[in-house]
Amino acid sequence: MQIADLDFCVPEDLKSLVEIEKACFAVPWEEDLISADLNGGGTSLYLKASFKDVVVGYGVLGQNDESAHLMNIAVLPEYRRHGVALQIMAAFDILAHEWLCRRMYLEVRASNAVARAFYASLGFVYSSRVKGYYNDGEDALLLAARLPLKL
Repeated sequence: MQIADLDFCVPEDLKSLVEIEKACFAVPWEEDLISADLNGGGTSLYLKASFKDVVVGYGVLGQNDESAHLMNIAVLPEYRRHGVALQIMAAFDILAHEWLCRRMYLEVRASNAVARAFYASLGFVYSSRVKGYYNDGEDALLLAARLPLKL
């Protein structure tokens, strides 16, 4: 397991985050959305993982009452399976605890077996199915976990 440097994202990270989105997702988040969040237009917290000053992954966490909402997590393909996503999730677990959250939830593509297995290893369980959640019409699975996560 490599240890990445974790830090909060700043507006200057926009280009790196957009590149990660394009490398990781068939339907990436819009640059305008990420830019607005990074420039203070949103309530979500962005955390980046870097190796030698190169941003290799990031995650987005929001809060809804006593629940933390994992809105996005992405790691460049060449850095996957090195513990980067696990580090981001561990940091989010700490942040959610500081926010006094009791659980964390997320949406994941029904077809994304790799991500579903990763989340299951952290204690996430199936809660419900959201029909047509994604822009391409694919369903999302709503997963939830009690905090702290099983790290």
